[in-house]
Amino acid sequence: MRTVKTHIERLTTALFRERLDPARAAAAVFLGIFIGIVPIYGFQLLAAIGLALLFKLNKPLTVAATFINNPFLQPLIVIASVDIGFFLRHGHFHPFKLSALTGSHLKDDLLSWILGSLVLGVIAGGVGAAATAVVVHLKSPANPRLREHIRFAGRIFAQSSIFDRSFVWWKLRLDRIFAMLTAEDLGSGAVVDLGCGYGIALALAANENVNRPLTGCDLNRRRIAIARQSLGPLNAEVSVQDIRNFALPPAGLILILDVLQYLSAEDQMILLKRCCSALLPNGKLIFRIHDRERGLWSRITLTLDRILFLFERTGTSPLTLSASDYQHVLEAAGMQTETRRFLNRLPLAHILFIAKKSGEEATL
Repeated sequence: MRTVKTHIERLTTALFRERLDPARAAAAVFLGIFIGIVPIYGFQLLAAIGLALLFKLNKPLTVAATFINNPFLQPLIVIASVDIGFFLRHGHFHPFKLSALTGSHLKDDLLSWILGSLVLGVIAGGVGAAATAVVVHLKSPANPRLREHIRFAGRIFAQSSIFDRSFVWWKLRLDRIFAMLTAEDLGSGAVVDLGCGYGIALALAANENVNRPLTGCDLNRRRIAIARQSLGPLNAEVSVQDIRNFALPPAGLILILDVLQYLSAEDQMILLKRCCSALLPNGKLIFRIHDRERGLWSRITLTLDRILFLFERTGTSPLTLSASDYQHVLEAAGMQTETRRFLNRLPLAHILFIAKKSGEEATL
């Protein structure tokens, strides 16, 4: 009996002495909420512990997050899941009645429930993960360099609406790409951001040199209008243009963050070659793609991207090539390349490519 008690005490101690960095805490909460919403009743606890062990996440936090499925919230979760699933399958919502789950439309409503629960799990899990990452991040030692860049960006976007300021605030704290950029030597010369959105990355690049030329483009007119207003005091020029046709100036740094998957395979390769040609000697091309080799995290990332494409009504599906495909085109252009695989705080699986041009002029 004493041996059993000792094993239980050791197991309990091990469970509660696990890592709780922002990324893994967010991943644990995301997984727990997702499992709690998906209708696998009777197996949720087993699935939560099993997947937490598989992906080396904080098990108590994962299990705790599954309790989103409780007697108070369960009716709302079922109703929301059926409505979302019905919308995705038929293009419109319909009034939900619990009696429908026992009537002649049982099969149709069950399919809507299952589909909707998957989407609701991803959305609710993402929100819970984001909130968890911020809380853990705020209680963790801050990166002084990143904190300085965030303050600078905060001043740049101070005149924006509260919605846009909030978006920038959350984006800077949840997306690990900005911490990774501030840790990099971003060189000198003009900065080009293809798919710049609000211009957050451009603002960070100008923190140490407010006179640095900044150029960006995006198809979202509203975000470009905000970027143009916010970056006005800087040496910036942003415009509504398609990155495939954008005239690239000679640049010391070119950024492509979360845009390549909107293009065909051929257009992606052509764009990367053009970027390599436009770089000045010692210039850098930094871009991010989804990691296709991280199992569950890759599937979560692709699912979120597909949902985004659906709501944006792009009429296409996201396309991410293999890491070796991107590596080959960069090597053919004579670039010195390094890659960094990382999990974001939402959690999403990414690969960051950092390609540097040699100090001597090179041509493709």
